[in-house]
Amino acid sequence: MNPRQIVLVLGVLLLVLVIWQIAKPVPTTGDWQKALSVLSTAEFNGNLVTVKNVRNFRYEGAETEETSTPSYYDKTYDLNKLTRVWFIADPFKENELAAHTFVSFEFSNGDFLSITIEARKLVGQKYSLIKGAFHTYPLMYIAADERDSILVRTNIRKDQVYLYPVKTTTPQKARALLVDMLEEMNSLSVKPQWYNTIWDNCTSRIAYHINRVTPHRIPDLNLASFVTGFADRFAYDEGLIDTDLSFEDARTKFAITKKAQEIGRVDDFSQKIREFTPEPR
Repeated sequence: MNPRQIVLVLGVLLLVLVIWQIAKPVPTTGDWQKALSVLSTAEFNGNLVTVKNVRNFRYEGAETEETSTPSYYDKTYDLNKLTRVWFIADPFKENELAAHTFVSFEFSNGDFLSITIEARKLVGQKYSLIKGAFHTYPLMYIAADERDSILVRTNIRKDQVYLYPVKTTTPQKARALLVDMLEEMNSLSVKPQWYNTIWDNCTSRIAYHINRVTPHRIPDLNLASFVTGFADRFAYDEGLIDTDLSFEDARTKFAITKKAQEIGRVDDFSQKIREFTPEPR
């Protein structure tokens, strides 16, 4: 086979792959992993939003199908009481260039609500950066209690997790961000989409929602959306982190794994992990 024929064959194979990927339907049913099996949705009523199926799993020493206890609750949040947004970065142990990122919303009455955007996996299926670049995992938005979304990473997986306060211009912007994410969560529950490691992942989705609330706040082509391990550094450089510290000092201050492990699963977990040392003035 001459070089021209080789190029032609490769071109045909690539075309077949592209057509197959485009035509591949997103599954809506399957033997999903326990923590990814239930979809969250939201119902709006003026300034109130009731989030259905807020995940609040308990884990007994390990994160397995056998040792995790499923738990969900429905809760109504007053959007007028939304005061702050938090950005969480969880770098991968096995690859420092990658991280899982998500956001939490704080309310003045002591409520906290996490929204974590993840790849929905089947039982026995492991996350792969390479497989995630193809149509392997459906995209899902999970509404979660921080005693689940953060504690499972700090206390069960033993990851080094960072909890950064976000600099928002007004409470209305924070509200708009939450509403936009919840509306997208509702949309995915009836019209699913594919997760993609490269351009439709946890970090790029956060950037997408921020830009819908504040157009062009984050550059469309930015390294952090593809190399997610740089996401917190990028957020700091873009002025999204509410701190006057250097990035290295901010990382030290907002690292919460040790504190979370000392606290354990308590009712005021969210408040206690935010007992940071005051910044110098």
